Amino acid sequence: MSDKEIVESIRFANYQPPRYTKTETGQLVTPEFLTFVQQALTGKLNDEQAAELDPQVRSLAEELSVIHLPEWHDEVGRKRAEPTVTSIKQATRVAEYLAKRGVRVHRELEEIRWAPTPGGQPGAFDIGIHITKDENGQWPTPDVEEFYDFEQIEVRHQDDGTWTATHPRGLAFEAATRTEAYAGIVEALLARIDEVRRREERHQHDD
Repeated sequence: MSDKEIVESIRFANYQPPRYTKTETGQLVTPEFLTFVQQALTGKLNDEQAAELDPQVRSLAEELSVIHLPEWHDEVGRKRAEPTVTSIKQATRVAEYLAKRGVRVHRELEEIRWAPTPGGQPGAFDIGIHITKDENGQWPTPDVEEFYDFEQIEVRHQDDGTWTATHPRGLAFEAATRTEAYAGIVEALLARIDEVRRREERHQHDD
């Protein structure tokens, strides 16, 4: 570009520049984006949003803000996809539209329900588990060991010669040998299970 070249700025009549908020790390983001992140992490609307919405719309919006999909299998039982977490950025807007189209959340028709990992990661990163009703038609409370199943441990040899054991519930342990890595992740899992059970006992005692 030469020094004499003039660049003209054109603004459309209905254009409104976006408002930005600075985060703790110095990033400039829109308030709408911060709201989306909050919804994605928790799977819930904030209190101010929830108070403004019709209960049917709020219920639908919370279902859409973070969607936990179970394993996907084809007709012959072959696994086509691992558990997946997805979200809709404009969940509230979509929910309001779908409600006007007649879409509702009918809890009495539920055949499957997602349960968060006790002591696990925030909603957007938590694969949780999906449960079905028991023989009495009730939703069971999964035992903590169903979430922290030792059979889900994976141990991999790294390029630097170390071994890393990981568990899909967000736990990892690195060691010099495969055995040490496996033993370390088992100890971490046992500690998490014990922590959750002690928390449940305190909660029952408080009730």
